[in-house]
Amino acid sequence: MPLKTDAYFKTIAETALRQTGIAEPPVQVEAVAAHLGIPVRLVNMPAFFYGATVSEDGMPVIILNSRFDEVSRERTLAHLVAHVLLIMQDASASYPRDTDVHHEADVVAEELIMPAWMVVEQSAKWFNDYRYLARLFGVSEGEMTARMEALGLLKTHGIPWDY
Repeated sequence: MPLKTDAYFKTIAETALRQTGIAEPPVQVEAVAAHLGIPVRLVNMPAFFYGATVSEDGMPVIILNSRFDEVSRERTLAHLVAHVLLIMQDASASYPRDTDVHHEADVVAEELIMPAWMVVEQSAKWFNDYRYLARLFGVSEGEMTARMEALGLLKTHGIPWDY
């Protein structure tokens, strides 16, 4: 069995985005689901339940809790789409029902929401303005700062300048 790194999982997300035709932010994860033929349904569910992938006539359907705000639903959708993408890449993979660890899906989901190649490209256009980029990608400033630091676009020490 070959070793699969985070880079491999990020490539899965990038390929899905490019095949869907998404080239600029904000990334609409629902468009990726639609491209894969996965219907997304909003359902009023208990507050502890974010969403799930269910089978309808042998095909996946994603249900999201309508009680949550749009940002929470988008993150849940990205995670659930990530699981489907992972299964599509590896015939031996299965949905991890027996574990709370979803690292691979988390890596793919983060890449779906803030793709590295797109963050780098937009960062160059907007002079590393993390505040603008956060609004552009629909994430918090802290999330964008962390992503830009991880990509080497911002220094991890010192004080960020406000222009």
